[in-house]
Amino acid sequence: MRARRDAALRLLKTMLVASIVIPVAIFWYASWINYRSAFGHADEELKASLNILSQQSSGIFQSVELAFTAADAIIGDLTDEQIKASEQTLHSQLNKIEKSTTAIDAILIVDKNGHTVISSAVFPIPAGLSVSDRDYFRAQVEKDAGTYVGAALQSRVRNEPFFGVSRRRPLRDGQFNGIVMVSVAPRIFSDFYRELAAETTGSFTLSKSDGAILARYPTPPGDITHFRPDSGFMLSIVDHPEGGFVTTTHSADDVRRRFGYRKLGYADLYVSAGLQVNTIMYGWMRLMASHLIFGIPATLLLVGLVLLAMRRTRGLYAESERRELAEQALRQSQKMEAVGQLTGGVAHDFNNLLTIIIGNIGIAKRGVVEARAERALDNALVGAERAAQLTQRLLAFSRRQPLNPRVLDVNKLILTISDLLARTLGENIKLETISGAGLWNVEADASEMESTLLNLALNARDAMPEGGKLTIETSNAYLDDEYCGQQEDLKPGQYVLVAISDNGSGMTAETIDHAFEPFFTTKEAGKGTGLGLSQVYGFMKQSNGHVKIYSEPGEGTTVKLYFPRREGDEAAVSGNEQVGSERGRDETILIVEDDDGVRQYASEILRDLSYQIIEAKDSATALRLLEADKKFDLLLTDVILPGKNGRELATEVERRRPGTKIIFMTGYSRNAIVHHGRLDPGTALIQKPLIERDLARKIRQLLDTPSGGK
Repeated sequence: MRARRDAALRLLKTMLVASIVIPVAIFWYASWINYRSAFGHADEELKASLNILSQQSSGIFQSVELAFTAADAIIGDLTDEQIKASEQTLHSQLNKIEKSTTAIDAILIVDKNGHTVISSAVFPIPAGLSVSDRDYFRAQVEKDAGTYVGAALQSRVRNEPFFGVSRRRPLRDGQFNGIVMVSVAPRIFSDFYRELAAETTGSFTLSKSDGAILARYPTPPGDITHFRPDSGFMLSIVDHPEGGFVTTTHSADDVRRRFGYRKLGYADLYVSAGLQVNTIMYGWMRLMASHLIFGIPATLLLVGLVLLAMRRTRGLYAESERRELAEQALRQSQKMEAVGQLTGGVAHDFNNLLTIIIGNIGIAKRGVVEARAERALDNALVGAERAAQLTQRLLAFSRRQPLNPRVLDVNKLILTISDLLARTLGENIKLETISGAGLWNVEADASEMESTLLNLALNARDAMPEGGKLTIETSNAYLDDEYCGQQEDLKPGQYVLVAISDNGSGMTAETIDHAFEPFFTTKEAGKGTGLGLSQVYGFMKQSNGHVKIYSEPGEGTTVKLYFPRREGDEAAVSGNEQVGSERGRDETILIVEDDDGVRQYASEILRDLSYQIIEAKDSATALRLLEADKKFDLLLTDVILPGKNGRELATEVERRRPGTKIIFMTGYSRNAIVHHGRLDPGTALIQKPLIERDLARKIRQLLDTPSGGK
């Protein structure tokens, strides 16, 4: 089903991508074509403007050429003295030439020293009127510059801007004899440019090849008189001196424009026309927007239909998967319940039997002298203890192991057992622990967590027979709804992650699927019970956590344990265990146990420890002793008893004799003192099978605890 779902969703995703990509691709292609077309139209418009600018400029400079010709005819070979002598007459003649055209602002005759000899603009010539500092004069002094167009300047006579066009006067005695200068007013150009631009954003410029701006519309801001040498316009002139088109930011006003420029063929002058790129782009975007008005709704409709199909498909398959997961969960739950009932039913009687076996072997060892018999008893004891461990692991897997959780700092717990883990792994496996900063606390049974880490370390050791590295890393994590929806009984939220990674042989996907099943193992016969990971699984589920295995053959394995975050401070660990002697101090203990063998064993070892013992085989007998006012300091009772169970008996004792110390014994507690897998608060419990040293320590510890603190 998952394969069919993935195939259907892949097809729909392909359709979704295609429904977006194809219209977008068509739109971008059309946009690119129209973009090029927009700039093509702009270039055509600029070319037309350049034609107009060239014609207007050529007309003006033809007038300048006629003025030079007329001035040469009037001055002829006259010396400066002769010109001065006829100043008024010559002024009148030059003035007529000036007035004959609006393009010319003034005509000057200048001597070799830069002094104005005669001017069409003023008569008589003011004393000391010199142009020796002007560029149109300096350019002609050293060599014949031909027709030289100077930069835009401010007139000293009329106080208006102009640019001068100069030529050398005929040489006298082979020496420089001065210049003839025709003054041109930039307003002649700028006024024309303004009319040409009208209401558009067009800009027009008359400039020199060195970047000097002679006339421009709009007027350059501030005191800008030249294009920057590194501007796109100037660089384009260097590459294509005859003319061309370029898109650049205008150095005069920092506005990005599309420029067309053309060389006039007169004294290295250029005319240029520009359109703002924003204006071109606006026209292009307006055109494309008209396409989008129809394209977007159609595309959205198509995408919406595909999304609706995907949603319905996901819903259909999700419902099918939920049903499948529910069926799997039901089967798993039934299997777990069956195993739990089996282990629970067997555990009580089996642990009672193991108590009798282990206890009596221990008693028998005390009187054995022969070494061979002692070895036999030792072997029998080892076998019985292994059977007890097997029972505990079965209970852990079925989540019937009583837990005593407390708030823990996982980093501290790992640090505490790191030496034990290192010894367990051996010298050829390196252990590395990486403690996450700011790690949250968790609530878990410390001893079971230690057992879990030890089990995983042992599995990692077996996966690295030639040696390797085991890494235990902690960090804070968040499991989201999507991940938790794929797991069984896992709630989204904050978790503490403990990742145990090795670089061993790894596992196949099939092995991972069965890894948590009881008695499943890939080890050789006799080298594993198949309950290690089962115990880990049961503990994590009982702790409301989550466990996940990530592995590939030859790439190692990572087991991730997720513990729910627990607010609160780390619980203090009591440090009063094994303080003083574990022997009794003539206290009296009431033992309530329905199994005669277990009761006799417990009574015998406690009498040996100097306790006074009262025995009862069930709750009814214990209550009669209570009514008979039998005195005792501690009640040691089995949880599962005929009639009233141990919890009910303890409640009655506490009601009649407040402050009485109570210890429960259990091999399988059901729900009498354990709820949701956790001991009821304040409950003292010892697990069967009973071990003499553990029982003695537990009783002594509780008796030494002040009344009111259990």
